[in-house]
Amino acid sequence: MAAAMVVMTGCGNKAATETTAATTAAVVEETTAVQTGAEASLVLGEYKGLTHTKVVDEVTDGEVEAQIHNYAAQYPPRKTDRLAKAGDTANIDYEGKIDGVAFQGGTAYSHDLALGSGEFINGFEEAVIGMMPGEEKDIPLTFPEDYHNTEVAGKDTIFHVKLNYVTNPDEIEVNDELAQRVTYKKDLTLDEWRQEIRTKMEINAEVYYYLESAAELLTQIVEDSEITVDEKLAKERVEEFRNQYTAQAMLYGMDYKTFLSSFMATTPEQAEADVVNSIREEMVMNEIIKLENIQATEEQKQAVARINGCDDPEHLVSRYGEEQAEKMYGMYAGIFFLIENAVK
Repeated sequence: MAAAMVVMTGCGNKAATETTAATTAAVVEETTAVQTGAEASLVLGEYKGLTHTKVVDEVTDGEVEAQIHNYAAQYPPRKTDRLAKAGDTANIDYEGKIDGVAFQGGTAYSHDLALGSGEFINGFEEAVIGMMPGEEKDIPLTFPEDYHNTEVAGKDTIFHVKLNYVTNPDEIEVNDELAQRVTYKKDLTLDEWRQEIRTKMEINAEVYYYLESAAELLTQIVEDSEITVDEKLAKERVEEFRNQYTAQAMLYGMDYKTFLSSFMATTPEQAEADVVNSIREEMVMNEIIKLENIQATEEQKQAVARINGCDDPEHLVSRYGEEQAEKMYGMYAGIFFLIENAVK
Protein backbone atom coordinates (compact mmCIF):
# COMPACT_ATOMS: atom_id res chain seq x y z
CA MET A 1 0.00 0.00 0.00
CA ALA A 2 2.72 2.45 0.90
CA ALA A 3 5.80 1.68 -1.13
CA ALA A 4 7.97 3.74 1.19
CA MET A 5 7.34 1.29 4.00
CA VAL A 6 9.15 -1.42 2.05
CA VAL A 7 12.38 0.27 3.10
CA MET A 8 11.50 -0.38 6.71
CA THR A 9 10.72 -4.09 6.29
CA GLY A 10 14.14 -5.47 5.25
CA CYS A 11 12.68 -8.92 4.29
CA GLY A 12 11.65 -10.26 0.96
CA ASN A 13 12.37 -7.17 -1.10
CA LYS A 14 15.03 -6.60 -3.74
CA ALA A 15 16.58 -3.64 -1.98
CA ALA A 16 17.01 -5.45 1.30
CA THR A 17 18.49 -8.50 -0.39
CA GLU A 18 21.16 -6.46 -2.13
CA THR A 19 22.03 -3.79 0.41
CA THR A 20 21.46 -5.00 3.96
CA ALA A 21 23.20 -8.36 3.71
CA ALA A 22 26.26 -7.26 5.68
CA THR A 23 24.26 -5.71 8.49
CA THR A 24 21.90 -8.67 8.64
CA ALA A 25 24.73 -11.18 8.72
CA ALA A 26 26.27 -9.36 11.67
CA VAL A 27 22.98 -9.38 13.52
CA VAL A 28 22.42 -13.08 12.85
CA GLU A 29 25.79 -13.89 14.38
CA GLU A 30 24.68 -12.39 17.69
CA THR A 31 23.25 -14.75 20.30
CA THR A 32 20.18 -12.52 20.52
CA ALA A 33 19.03 -9.75 18.19
CA VAL A 34 18.74 -7.27 21.08
CA GLN A 35 20.18 -6.98 24.53
CA THR A 36 18.06 -8.39 27.33
CA GLY A 37 16.12 -5.63 29.03
CA ALA A 38 17.43 -3.05 26.57
CA GLU A 39 15.75 0.31 26.08
CA ALA A 40 16.02 2.32 22.89
CA SER A 41 19.01 4.61 22.43
CA LEU A 42 20.72 6.12 19.41
CA VAL A 43 23.98 7.91 18.72
CA LEU A 44 23.58 8.87 15.09
CA GLY A 45 26.50 8.35 12.74
CA GLU A 46 27.33 10.27 9.57
CA TYR A 47 24.40 10.62 7.18
CA LYS A 48 25.65 13.13 4.63
CA GLY A 49 28.21 12.65 1.88
CA LEU A 50 27.68 8.88 1.78
CA THR A 51 28.35 6.76 -1.29
CA HIS A 52 25.37 6.35 -3.58
CA THR A 53 25.48 3.95 -6.55
CA LYS A 54 21.89 3.26 -7.62
CA VAL A 55 20.38 4.53 -10.87
CA VAL A 56 16.92 4.62 -12.39
CA ASP A 57 16.71 1.69 -14.80
CA GLU A 58 15.82 2.71 -18.35
CA VAL A 59 12.65 1.15 -19.76
CA THR A 60 13.39 -0.15 -23.25
CA ASP A 61 11.05 -0.69 -26.18
CA GLY A 62 11.82 -4.40 -25.97
CA GLU A 63 10.71 -4.56 -22.33
CA VAL A 64 7.45 -2.81 -23.17
CA GLU A 65 6.74 -5.21 -26.04
CA ALA A 66 7.60 -8.18 -23.83
CA GLN A 67 5.06 -6.96 -21.29
CA ILE A 68 2.43 -6.61 -24.01
CA HIS A 69 3.05 -10.19 -25.14
CA ASN A 70 2.84 -11.40 -21.54
CA TYR A 71 -0.60 -9.81 -21.30
CA ALA A 72 -1.54 -11.27 -24.67
CA ALA A 73 -0.75 -14.79 -23.45
CA GLN A 74 -3.00 -14.26 -20.44
CA TYR A 75 -5.89 -12.82 -22.45
CA PRO A 76 -6.28 -14.85 -25.66
CA PRO A 77 -9.36 -14.03 -27.79
CA ARG A 78 -12.46 -16.08 -27.05
CA LYS A 79 -13.63 -17.86 -30.19
CA THR A 80 -17.29 -18.77 -30.62
CA ASP A 81 -17.38 -19.13 -34.40
CA ARG A 82 -15.40 -22.31 -34.99
CA LEU A 83 -15.16 -25.92 -33.84
CA ALA A 84 -12.99 -26.88 -30.90
CA LYS A 85 -9.74 -28.55 -31.90
CA ALA A 86 -6.76 -30.19 -30.19
CA GLY A 87 -4.49 -27.56 -28.70
CA ASP A 88 -7.39 -25.30 -27.76
CA THR A 89 -8.41 -24.45 -24.24
CA ALA A 90 -12.13 -25.14 -24.01
CA ASN A 91 -14.25 -23.26 -21.49
CA ILE A 92 -16.97 -25.71 -20.49
CA ASP A 93 -19.80 -26.35 -18.05
CA TYR A 94 -20.24 -30.02 -17.16
CA GLU A 95 -22.21 -32.27 -14.86
CA GLY A 96 -21.45 -35.95 -14.36
CA LYS A 97 -24.05 -38.46 -13.22
CA ILE A 98 -23.94 -42.13 -12.26
CA ASP A 99 -27.28 -43.95 -12.49
CA GLY A 100 -28.90 -40.55 -12.99
CA VAL A 101 -27.46 -39.06 -9.80
CA ALA A 102 -24.83 -36.33 -9.79
CA PHE A 103 -21.70 -37.33 -7.88
CA GLN A 104 -19.37 -35.21 -5.77
CA GLY A 105 -16.66 -33.49 -7.79
CA GLY A 106 -18.38 -34.20 -11.08
CA THR A 107 -19.85 -30.75 -11.71
CA ALA A 108 -18.16 -27.46 -12.68
CA TYR A 109 -18.92 -24.25 -14.52
CA SER A 110 -16.65 -22.14 -16.74
CA HIS A 111 -13.87 -24.70 -16.40
CA ASP A 112 -10.87 -24.18 -18.69
CA LEU A 113 -9.83 -27.52 -20.14
CA ALA A 114 -6.72 -27.80 -22.30
CA LEU A 115 -7.69 -30.24 -25.02
CA GLY A 116 -4.98 -32.84 -25.26
CA SER A 117 -3.70 -32.37 -21.72
CA GLY A 118 -5.11 -35.63 -20.37
CA GLU A 119 -6.60 -33.76 -17.41
CA PHE A 120 -9.87 -35.69 -17.66
CA ILE A 121 -10.48 -39.42 -18.09
CA ASN A 122 -9.98 -41.00 -21.50
CA GLY A 123 -12.64 -40.06 -24.00
CA PHE A 124 -13.76 -36.80 -22.40
CA GLU A 125 -11.44 -34.39 -24.19
CA GLU A 126 -11.73 -36.32 -27.43
CA ALA A 127 -15.52 -35.86 -27.28
CA VAL A 128 -15.19 -32.09 -26.75
CA ILE A 129 -13.01 -31.77 -29.84
CA GLY A 130 -15.31 -30.97 -32.74
CA MET A 131 -17.99 -29.28 -30.62
CA MET A 132 -19.20 -25.80 -31.58
CA PRO A 133 -19.40 -23.10 -28.87
CA GLY A 134 -22.95 -23.04 -27.55
CA GLU A 135 -23.39 -26.76 -28.29
CA GLU A 136 -24.39 -29.21 -25.55
CA LYS A 137 -23.97 -32.96 -25.58
CA ASP A 138 -23.94 -36.07 -23.39
CA ILE A 139 -20.67 -37.97 -23.17
CA PRO A 140 -20.96 -41.58 -21.90
CA LEU A 141 -17.72 -42.78 -20.27
CA THR A 142 -16.39 -45.32 -17.79
CA PHE A 143 -14.07 -44.42 -14.94
CA PRO A 144 -10.85 -46.50 -14.79
CA GLU A 145 -10.80 -49.29 -12.25
CA ASP A 146 -7.80 -47.67 -10.53
CA TYR A 147 -9.31 -44.18 -10.47
CA HIS A 148 -8.19 -42.18 -7.41
CA ASN A 149 -11.80 -41.60 -6.30
CA THR A 150 -12.76 -45.10 -5.25
CA GLU A 151 -16.47 -44.18 -5.05
CA VAL A 152 -16.66 -43.79 -8.83
CA ALA A 153 -13.81 -46.09 -9.92
CA GLY A 154 -14.91 -48.58 -12.59
CA LYS A 155 -18.41 -47.11 -12.87
CA ASP A 156 -20.26 -45.92 -15.97
CA THR A 157 -21.10 -42.23 -16.08
CA ILE A 158 -22.67 -39.67 -18.39
CA PHE A 159 -21.26 -36.16 -18.53
CA HIS A 160 -23.54 -33.44 -19.83
CA VAL A 161 -21.22 -30.85 -21.35
CA LYS A 162 -21.76 -27.38 -22.73
CA LEU A 163 -18.97 -25.66 -24.66
CA ASN A 164 -18.93 -21.91 -23.94
CA TYR A 165 -15.96 -20.81 -26.03
CA VAL A 166 -12.44 -21.79 -27.00
CA THR A 167 -9.11 -19.96 -26.85
CA ASN A 168 -5.77 -20.65 -28.47
CA PRO A 169 -2.52 -18.70 -27.93
CA ASP A 170 -1.60 -19.20 -31.60
CA GLU A 171 -4.54 -17.00 -32.58
CA ILE A 172 -3.51 -13.98 -30.52
CA GLU A 173 -3.06 -10.74 -32.44
CA VAL A 174 -1.45 -7.66 -30.91
CA ASN A 175 -3.88 -4.92 -31.90
CA ASP A 176 -6.43 -2.44 -30.59
CA GLU A 177 -8.82 -5.27 -29.75
CA LEU A 178 -6.22 -6.86 -27.47
CA ALA A 179 -5.66 -3.56 -25.67
CA GLN A 180 -9.39 -3.18 -25.12
CA ARG A 181 -9.81 -6.80 -24.02
CA VAL A 182 -7.04 -6.55 -21.41
CA THR A 183 -7.90 -3.10 -20.04
CA TYR A 184 -11.70 -3.17 -20.47
CA LYS A 185 -11.42 0.27 -22.13
CA LYS A 186 -13.56 0.02 -25.23
CA ASP A 187 -11.97 2.91 -27.15
CA LEU A 188 -8.32 2.37 -26.19
CA THR A 189 -5.85 2.00 -29.05
CA LEU A 190 -2.76 -0.22 -29.04
CA ASP A 191 -0.46 2.81 -29.12
CA GLU A 192 -2.27 4.39 -26.17
CA TRP A 193 -2.05 1.12 -24.24
CA ARG A 194 1.63 0.81 -25.08
CA GLN A 195 2.23 4.26 -23.58
CA GLU A 196 0.24 3.36 -20.47
CA ILE A 197 2.41 0.28 -19.98
CA ARG A 198 5.60 2.30 -20.49
CA THR A 199 4.47 4.90 -17.96
CA LYS A 200 3.72 2.24 -15.35
CA MET A 201 7.08 0.55 -15.94
CA GLU A 202 8.88 3.88 -15.63
CA ILE A 203 7.09 4.60 -12.37
CA ASN A 204 8.07 1.15 -11.07
CA ALA A 205 11.69 1.81 -12.04
CA GLU A 206 11.54 5.13 -10.18
CA VAL A 207 10.07 3.47 -7.08
CA TYR A 208 12.81 0.81 -7.06
CA TYR A 209 15.42 3.53 -7.43
CA TYR A 210 14.22 5.37 -4.33
CA LEU A 211 13.79 2.22 -2.24
CA GLU A 212 17.12 0.68 -3.25
CA SER A 213 18.91 3.99 -2.74
CA ALA A 214 17.36 4.41 0.71
CA ALA A 215 18.32 0.86 1.69
CA GLU A 216 21.88 1.38 0.47
CA LEU A 217 22.30 4.63 2.38
CA LEU A 218 20.51 3.47 5.53
CA THR A 219 22.78 0.45 5.71
CA GLN A 220 25.79 2.76 5.86
CA ILE A 221 24.18 5.01 8.48
CA VAL A 222 23.16 2.08 10.69
CA GLU A 223 26.68 0.65 10.56
CA ASP A 224 28.14 4.03 11.55
CA SER A 225 25.68 4.60 14.41
CA GLU A 226 25.45 3.28 17.96
CA ILE A 227 21.96 1.84 18.26
CA THR A 228 20.20 -0.04 21.02
CA VAL A 229 16.81 -1.41 20.04
CA ASP A 230 14.03 -1.48 22.61
CA GLU A 231 13.67 -5.12 23.62
CA LYS A 232 9.91 -4.97 24.05
CA LEU A 233 9.37 -3.39 20.64
CA ALA A 234 11.70 -5.89 18.98
CA LYS A 235 9.84 -8.82 20.51
CA GLU A 236 6.50 -7.37 19.42
CA ARG A 237 7.67 -6.83 15.84
CA VAL A 238 9.20 -10.30 15.57
CA GLU A 239 6.06 -11.88 17.02
CA GLU A 240 3.90 -9.97 14.53
CA PHE A 241 6.14 -11.19 11.72
CA ARG A 242 5.97 -14.81 12.90
CA ASN A 243 2.19 -14.71 13.25
CA GLN A 244 1.71 -13.14 9.84
CA TYR A 245 3.89 -15.60 7.94
CA THR A 246 2.81 -18.62 9.96
CA ALA A 247 -0.73 -17.84 8.85
CA GLN A 248 0.48 -17.39 5.26
CA ALA A 249 2.33 -20.70 5.44
CA MET A 250 -0.81 -22.52 6.59
CA LEU A 251 -2.64 -21.37 3.46
CA TYR A 252 -0.04 -23.27 1.43
CA GLY A 253 0.05 -26.28 3.71
CA MET A 254 3.56 -25.39 4.89
CA ASP A 255 5.23 -24.65 8.18
CA TYR A 256 6.79 -21.27 8.94
CA LYS A 257 10.36 -22.30 8.13
CA THR A 258 9.51 -23.98 4.83
CA PHE A 259 7.41 -21.02 3.71
CA LEU A 260 10.23 -18.53 4.34
CA SER A 261 12.67 -20.75 2.49
CA SER A 262 10.37 -21.34 -0.48
CA PHE A 263 8.88 -17.89 -0.97
CA MET A 264 11.43 -15.51 0.54
CA ALA A 265 14.69 -17.46 0.17
CA THR A 266 15.54 -16.89 3.81
CA THR A 267 15.55 -18.59 7.21
CA PRO A 268 13.57 -17.68 10.35
CA GLU A 269 16.77 -16.47 12.00
CA GLN A 270 17.70 -14.26 9.05
CA ALA A 271 14.18 -12.93 8.56
CA GLU A 272 13.69 -12.09 12.22
CA ALA A 273 17.09 -10.40 12.35
CA ASP A 274 15.93 -8.32 9.38
CA VAL A 275 12.83 -7.33 11.33
CA VAL A 276 14.99 -6.08 14.19
CA ASN A 277 17.31 -4.31 11.79
CA SER A 278 14.32 -2.56 10.22
CA ILE A 279 13.71 -0.97 13.63
CA ARG A 280 17.29 0.37 13.57
CA GLU A 281 16.67 1.84 10.12
CA GLU A 282 13.39 3.34 11.29
CA MET A 283 15.08 4.91 14.33
CA VAL A 284 17.81 6.38 12.15
CA MET A 285 15.39 7.78 9.58
CA ASN A 286 13.13 9.32 12.21
CA GLU A 287 16.12 10.96 13.92
CA ILE A 288 17.39 12.45 10.65
CA ILE A 289 13.94 13.78 9.81
CA LYS A 290 13.77 15.36 13.27
CA LEU A 291 17.29 16.86 13.23
CA GLU A 292 16.95 18.32 9.75
CA ASN A 293 13.30 19.33 10.27
CA ILE A 294 12.48 17.56 7.01
CA GLN A 295 9.03 18.21 5.60
CA ALA A 296 7.77 17.26 2.17
CA THR A 297 7.47 20.11 -0.29
CA GLU A 298 4.47 20.40 -2.59
CA GLU A 299 6.65 19.19 -5.44
CA GLN A 300 7.73 16.17 -3.41
CA LYS A 301 4.13 15.42 -2.44
CA GLN A 302 3.24 15.40 -6.12
CA ALA A 303 6.10 12.97 -6.77
CA VAL A 304 4.98 10.71 -3.92
CA ALA A 305 1.45 10.69 -5.31
CA ARG A 306 2.70 9.81 -8.80
CA ILE A 307 4.94 6.94 -7.74
CA ASN A 308 2.09 5.52 -5.66
CA GLY A 309 -0.29 5.48 -8.62
CA CYS A 310 -2.26 8.63 -7.78
CA ASP A 311 -2.99 11.67 -9.91
CA ASP A 312 -2.15 14.22 -7.22
CA PRO A 313 -1.78 14.57 -3.41
CA GLU A 314 -5.54 14.92 -2.97
CA HIS A 315 -6.02 11.60 -4.74
CA LEU A 316 -3.38 10.02 -2.47
CA VAL A 317 -5.19 11.27 0.65
CA SER A 318 -8.53 10.00 -0.60
CA ARG A 319 -7.06 6.56 -1.29
CA TYR A 320 -4.97 6.02 1.86
CA GLY A 321 -6.33 8.51 4.36
CA GLU A 322 -4.67 11.66 5.66
CA GLU A 323 -2.67 9.98 8.42
CA GLN A 324 -1.13 7.35 6.15
CA ALA A 325 -0.50 9.92 3.41
CA GLU A 326 1.41 12.14 5.85
CA LYS A 327 3.58 9.18 6.87
CA MET A 328 4.31 8.47 3.22
CA TYR A 329 5.20 12.11 2.55
CA GLY A 330 7.50 12.20 5.54
CA MET A 331 9.24 8.95 4.73
CA TYR A 332 9.81 9.86 1.09
CA ALA A 333 11.00 13.35 2.06
CA GLY A 334 13.61 11.64 4.23
CA ILE A 335 14.62 9.41 1.34
CA PHE A 336 14.89 12.40 -1.00
CA PHE A 337 17.08 14.17 1.58
CA LEU A 338 19.48 11.23 1.92
CA ILE A 339 19.85 10.90 -1.85
CA GLU A 340 20.35 14.64 -2.39
CA ASN A 341 23.09 14.70 0.25
CA ALA A 342 24.90 11.60 -1.00
CA VAL A 343 27.91 11.47 -3.31
CA LYS A 344 27.06 9.57 -6.47
